Amino acid sequence: MAAGEGANIAKRAVVKYVMDHVIRARTDIKSFGLGSGTTIEMAMKDKDIGLGEYLRVNKVKIIPTSFQAHEMVVAAGLADQLTNVKDTPVIDFAIDGADEVDENLILIKGGGACFLGEKIVAHCAKELIIIGDHTKRVKSLGEKWKNGVPIEVQVNRERVLVGDYSHPGASVKAAVLKAFGGDETKTTFRQSTKKCGPVITDAGNLVLDWIFPTDVKFDWKAVDEAIRKIPGVVETGLFVNMAKVAYFGQEDGTVTTLGKQD
Repeated sequence: MAAGEGANIAKRAVVKYVMDHVIRARTDIKSFGLGSGTTIEMAMKDKDIGLGEYLRVNKVKIIPTSFQAHEMVVAAGLADQLTNVKDTPVIDFAIDGADEVDENLILIKGGGACFLGEKIVAHCAKELIIIGDHTKRVKSLGEKWKNGVPIEVQVNRERVLVGDYSHPGASVKAAVLKAFGGDETKTTFRQSTKKCGPVITDAGNLVLDWIFPTDVKFDWKAVDEAIRKIPGVVETGLFVNMAKVAYFGQEDGTVTTLGKQD
């Protein structure tokens, strides 16, 4: 099997399964939160899977979680069905990916740096399901995903609102490490590979990747709440008690489920 082929088989298996067994027969979905990432992109682009066609035929309002998701909708010819959480504050159904999912359906999201929009949509959704390949499922967070928990930190044109000019966001980093520990050297602002300097989120902020200790059993709900109270923090990539069920594609084309679909 060629490099990457197994992952593509797993991704296609899970999006096709969810489309065929979860979404296609639904007539109650009038608004749809569209997630971000490569698995969601496959669902929208692959005509054999038919997510875009389902949304078009049923005239479903689409709420994108990110600029990438917005562009997917436009590319599919569904721009006239786009809306937002201001106009559609209650979303019938949302689908998204994740960087890691533990056995309690706690997620780390934010590898694509659009977790703020993803969490807003997840919060507004009556029903959120997560899809991904089998590598995303773990017993505990940090088992496979080594890039930590992303933290979005507010900035303006001249400086981060927390921290000093020479080291943007240093106070956020110090507060997180003091409270919960972690790798001080590797906990840094995410750097762009397409330009000089840091990654800038859809909301114009920075992303601090907190490399947390994996030998500590965290109460992730409490961690999420505590970090969000630090001045200057906008949001974290921890999604606790938000996903209803997660589906994982395997390289043999089968799909496993975590959680329960009504």
